[in-house]
Amino acid sequence: MRTRHLTLALAACLPVALTAASPAGAEPPRLNATVIQRGLVNPWDVAFAPDGRMLVTERPGRIRVYTGGRAGAAQLSVRTLKRVRAEGEAGVMGIAVLSRRPDPKVLVCASRTTRQGRWRNQLMRYRLGDGGRLHFERVLIGDRIRANTIHDGCAVQIGPDRKVWLSTGDAGDLSLPQRGDSYNGKILRINPDGSIPAGNPGTGTAVWSRGHRNPQGIAFRPGSGDVYAVEHGPDVNDEVNRIVRGGNYGWPYCAGTRPANGFSRDCSRDSSPYRAPRWQSGAPTLATSGAAFTRGSNWGPWRNDLFVSTLKESDLRRFAFDGPPLRIGSTLYNGSFGRLRGVSRRSWKGGDALFLTTSNGSNDRVVRITARR
Repeated sequence: MRTRHLTLALAACLPVALTAASPAGAEPPRLNATVIQRGLVNPWDVAFAPDGRMLVTERPGRIRVYTGGRAGAAQLSVRTLKRVRAEGEAGVMGIAVLSRRPDPKVLVCASRTTRQGRWRNQLMRYRLGDGGRLHFERVLIGDRIRANTIHDGCAVQIGPDRKVWLSTGDAGDLSLPQRGDSYNGKILRINPDGSIPAGNPGTGTAVWSRGHRNPQGIAFRPGSGDVYAVEHGPDVNDEVNRIVRGGNYGWPYCAGTRPANGFSRDCSRDSSPYRAPRWQSGAPTLATSGAAFTRGSNWGPWRNDLFVSTLKESDLRRFAFDGPPLRIGSTLYNGSFGRLRGVSRRSWKGGDALFLTTSNGSNDRVVRITARR
C-alpha cells in the first residue's frame, strides 16, 4: 500500500484559523496526517481493542479488523453482518469496544431487517476472538429503534461509568423525539448486558435524554466526564450539546435556539423545558458528524479540546473550552480528504492520536492524526 504522509506546519497552513487558536504564548502542536487504510466503502466509525487491533465499520454491511492503527497494517478479518438493510444513511454505523481481556466485547449499531420484517436500528454485541474473528453474542436493543434512509444516529460509546451510550435519530418522524415510549430521537444508556442501569431518569427505560434530531457523535470530556453529543440540524443550527440526565433538547420544536417546523416555542434560554446547545452553527449548517476529545499531553494547549468532523465542509473543527460560549478554535484539513464522517481517539506513542474516516463514496480512507509539541 502506498502511504500518503501530510506533515502540516499549522501556523503556515492555517494562519487565519490559528492566529487566535491557543492561549497567549502557547504554541499549537504540529500535526501529521497519515492515510493508514484506503479502498474502503463509506467507513463510518473506528474503534480499538485493548491489544491495539483496529475495527472499522463500513456502512454497506461490513466490519473490518486490522492488526493495528498504523500504515500498512494487515487485515485480519472481514465480518459481513446478516440482514443489514443499507439504504440512504442507514447501514452499519457506530462501533465501540468494551475493553475486557482476553475477550473484548464489541458493540455495533446497524440497520437491519428483523425476522418479523421490520426495519430497525439494532445494537448488537460480539466477542472479538483470535485471528480478529467476530463472534456474535446477542442483540441488546432489537425492536425499539426505527430505521430509515435518514436520521439514524447510531453513535456508540463506552462511558467512564462503563455503561453503553447510544444516540438515535428521529428516523424522519417528527413525533418520535418527544414521545416517552419511543427510543428514537434520544440518547440511550444501558448496561453491557442490555439491562437498564440504576440512575437512568425513567423507570425501566434506556432513555437518558430526548428531543434529538440526528446526533451522530458522542464524546466524554476528560476530567469532568460530561457527555457531549454532536447533532445535525435541518437547514439551520447544527449543535454541540452537553447532555444532562433527563434533558430535553427541543426537537422538533426547536433547532438550536430557534423555533422550528412551524411551532411557537421559547427556545432561546437554557431553562425548562428545553436545553440550549453549547454551540450552534447558524446558517448554513456544516453537517457536524463525529466527535472526540484529545487527552494526551502531546496536544499541548489543545489537550482536552473537542474535535468534530464535518461532511458538508469537509474539515475537522477544534472546539476550545476556554470559557462560555464554546467556540471553534481551529478549522483543519479543509478539503484535504473530502467529506469527513467519523473521528475517534486512541492512545498512541506516549500521547494519543485521532482517527478520521472519509465519506466520499469510493476509495474511502482512514486517516491518523498525530500531534507533537
